[in-house]
Amino acid sequence: MRTIRFIWRYGVESIVVILMTVMVATVILQVYFRFVLGDPLSWTEELARYAFVWVTFLGAAVAYRHGSHIVVETIVVLLPRGAQLALAWAVDALMVAALLVLLVQGLGIVEATANVEATMLQVPMSWIYASVPVSAGIMLAYQVERTLRRISGTLPPGALPGDEERSA
Repeated sequence: MRTIRFIWRYGVESIVVILMTVMVATVILQVYFRFVLGDPLSWTEELARYAFVWVTFLGAAVAYRHGSHIVVETIVVLLPRGAQLALAWAVDALMVAALLVLLVQGLGIVEATANVEATMLQVPMSWIYASVPVSAGIMLAYQVERTLRRISGTLPPGALPGDEERSA
C-alpha cells in the first residue's frame, strides 16, 4: 500500500523529471555535435521536441494536482462561504467536463495518427499524441481524489486552489 501511495503521489512528477533530463541532455548533445564536431545528429531535435510535448502535458497534470494553475480569486474570496462552496463544486464539474472532452478527442487523435511515423525516430506519432489523453486521464483521477477528499472532509468544502497541498 505504501508503494502505491508513493507512486500515486510522485509517479507523474518523476516521469516529468526524467523527460526533462532527456530533453536537456538531447539538446546539449545536439549543440555539441553541431558546433563542436561539425556533424549534427539528425534525431536529437525531434526527440527533444517530443519529450517537450510530454513534459508539457504531464506537467499540466502535476500543476493541476497541486492547484498551481493560474487562478483569479479576487471575487471568490469576497463571497460568503456557501457561495464559495457552490462555486468550487461548479468549477470541479466544469473541469470534469473539459477533461472528458480532452480525453475523448485525444483518443481520436491517437487513433487517427496510429499509422503515421515520426520522420527521424520512426516511432508512431500516436505515441506523441497519446500525451493528450494520458494527461487528461491523470487529471481526471486527480479530480476524483479531490472530490473524494472534499466529500470526506479532509479538504475544506470551499478550498481554493493550492489548499490541497496545505491540507494533505
